[in-house]
Amino acid sequence: MDWMNDYLKGLKEYARDYVLENTGLKVLALLITGVLWLSIASRPVSQVALNGAIEFNLPPESPFLTVSKYDTAMARVYLEGPREALDMLRAGQLTVTADMTAVEPGVRVIPLKVEPGRNGLPLNVRVEKIEPARIRVTVEQMIEREVTITPRWEGDPPPGSEVIDWQITPPNVRIAGAESQMREITGVSTETVRLTDKTGTFSEQVAIDIGSPNLNLSEDSPRKVMLTVNVGEVRKERVIDDIPVAVFGAPPRARALPRFVKVTVYGARSVLADMTAADVSVGVEYQGGSQMFTPRVTLSPAFADRVVVRSVEPKTVRVR
Repeated sequence: MDWMNDYLKGLKEYARDYVLENTGLKVLALLITGVLWLSIASRPVSQVALNGAIEFNLPPESPFLTVSKYDTAMARVYLEGPREALDMLRAGQLTVTADMTAVEPGVRVIPLKVEPGRNGLPLNVRVEKIEPARIRVTVEQMIEREVTITPRWEGDPPPGSEVIDWQITPPNVRIAGAESQMREITGVSTETVRLTDKTGTFSEQVAIDIGSPNLNLSEDSPRKVMLTVNVGEVRKERVIDDIPVAVFGAPPRARALPRFVKVTVYGARSVLADMTAADVSVGVEYQGGSQMFTPRVTLSPAFADRVVVRSVEPKTVRVR
């Protein structure tokens, strides 16, 4: 047992030397550690409240679902931690997540949470509470529909001019949205197109305005379309009275009753002003066994391509 006594004696001497060696430095290190701990422990804990936008994280396995209604788009987040750490946080930095895991269509109550990894919160800052803690949402099926596109105008063409016609290529687009919102959608428009000082025909590429942040263009739909606009002289209608009705292929002495009709034409104002009754011919082709005929209107070559016949009154005439 002598070796055991020698071993224990040596161990005691080593421990005594280890403790007593550089005692001053060890005491100083211990004091510094204590001061640092006291400094950290004595720091005041503060609170701050920041607004965070709510993000609805629908699972990837539910691509045909969407959130169509919700109580609020913002939540108030109360944070607690050291003042210097809280002072580093900025308004708008936080994102509040609505956990939509395994959600189904209908009205749902979803808890809200703040994910530290996504918001850059320091480790010594914790979320005290979120107001509201839960949010009510309406989850709906997503549907797609093809709708027409119409231009949106701003301003007016020069005096005496107007938009004669326009064409959009492609004329239709597919949009997607919640089923309840899509029921009332019959079409979409373009962004604003200025008409001020526009004359003749012009074309420009314009973006599509679907009119709602809750609707989306389908992935295969274009974001811009080509709009071609024809601006020309103001058009109007003119009624030309007492146009005689000629009868062709009828027996001798056959006459149309009434013998005169009135014709309504449509075209540029200056063009219509130059027309006379001599530029309009009305006739019927007689066929045996019939008494009522529909007049056919023919315009002179000078106006055939520039004027449109709107109507003839009366619409039918008798031949006898």
